[in-house]
Parts: sequence; structure tokens; C-alpha cells
Amino acid sequence: MTRVQFQIPESEYRLLRKRAVATGLPLGKIIRQALHAYLSSELVNPHDPIFQMFPLGSSGKRGHRTARHHDDLLYEPAR
Repeated sequence: MTRVQFQIPESEYRLLRKRAVATGLPLGKIIRQALHAYLSSELVNPHDPIFQMFPLGSSGKRGHRTARHHDDLLYEPAR
């Protein structure tokens, strides 16, 4: 882990401390959870074709190529 030092308004600090006491979690963990929640929305591209292709899976037919060629099937038109 990397240590980060920053300043926040007193009112936000009080709210964080209140949450830490209420949950029994350390203040650092509360802040890491908040950062994770904020940043996780940027980790996933909601316009990724995979989210438009459901249901996606094997048809049960012999030689079905979805599992082996999923990248080609999903992203070929974008190339």
C-alpha cells in the first residue's frame, strides 16, 4: 500500500469518524471503501459490447465457438 496524506474539511472528518464508530471499522478502511466505490464506476465501460450480448453462452451444439472466440465475436466489428 501507498501512504497518502491530504486535508479534508472538519465536517467531512466528523462524518467519517461517526461512520467508523458506527461500523467498528478503522477510519482508513472507511476511506478506502469510499474511494473504491467512487473509482469502480470508472473501471467498467458500460458501452462495452459484452453488456449488450446477453444471453451469451454455449448453445450446446458441437463446435460452438463462443468460448474460444469470444473476443472476435464481441469486438471484431469495432476493429
